[in-house]
Amino acid sequence: MKVLRSLYVNWRRRRIYGAALAGPARGVILRYHSVGEPEAVGRYLDPGLSVSPECFREHLEVLRRHCRVVGPEEMTRRLSGRDDGPLAVWITFDDGYRDNHDHATALLAEAGLTATFYITTGPLTSGRGLWISELWRLVPRLPAGASTGLPDDFPRQVPEDSEGRRRLRRRVTRWFAGMTADEREGWLDHLARLAGVPRGEGLEQSFLTPELLRRMQAAGMTIGAHSRSHPHLDHLDPTHHAEEVLGSKEDLEQILGAEVPDFAYPNPSGGGRFGEQARASVAAAGFRTAVTSTPGPLGPETDRLRLPRIGVYAGAQQALVYHLLARAGRR
Repeated sequence: MKVLRSLYVNWRRRRIYGAALAGPARGVILRYHSVGEPEAVGRYLDPGLSVSPECFREHLEVLRRHCRVVGPEEMTRRLSGRDDGPLAVWITFDDGYRDNHDHATALLAEAGLTATFYITTGPLTSGRGLWISELWRLVPRLPAGASTGLPDDFPRQVPEDSEGRRRLRRRVTRWFAGMTADEREGWLDHLARLAGVPRGEGLEQSFLTPELLRRMQAAGMTIGAHSRSHPHLDHLDPTHHAEEVLGSKEDLEQILGAEVPDFAYPNPSGGGRFGEQARASVAAAGFRTAVTSTPGPLGPETDRLRLPRIGVYAGAQQALVYHLLARAGRR
């Protein structure tokens, strides 16, 4: 069954990615989260969401040889019609992990390339990392069999096995994504007490700082906004959208002393085809572009505030993406 599922997933990815690369704009937007060694990344993030520095260097070499790496301005110009030049690739990163500076920016600069980094601004000064990182560290430390203290539709007791904890973490992550920042903070306090550890323990160096952001900007990287607390805007009460969307734009503009016109919707499917209120909030904040986490082709009809992206992850998936990119770039 696992083999059949793997074959199906690979076939489906080929179809989706192939369609994305065949768009009339002859361009694609890539979405990364992290660049680091798995053991180091695993302290604050699922390593499956990261690629190693060695792999990222190889990715950049493929792009240098077969594609044209562009930023948001050139990519949006391409949307007006087909371009017969090299395949355009816009590299993006979500969230704001410190390895974006320590590894990704360093390797991009070494290759003479640039990327756009979408930053969740709340953790920039908290010293506790992103709440997703806190959950990643807290759930494995919860005492087995203890009362979770979560709502009735969650397990009443902390699972003993790692798979049960993984499922619990994923469910809590989806639940937290629809909360306000204050509500989420209260539940994180509860889980930290249950685990018997201080909030943010071990995450002090996991996230970017304002100074590191300014260094990335000076190195030629584009900085975009990714909300203040990483909620799923489609699930969050719209009365809190301005605080999250416009607030993150204002935070970054104050830090960088420059306009921040680009936004990325947080969370899988964020800003998707049913997220009309989320899109309206992004438009009201004055962003010129907004990217989603959903793959798709780019062309004249593409909504500039719902630009599709292809994610790049550890394992065989990244090899498939770059095989297709190299093939498309040679056409």
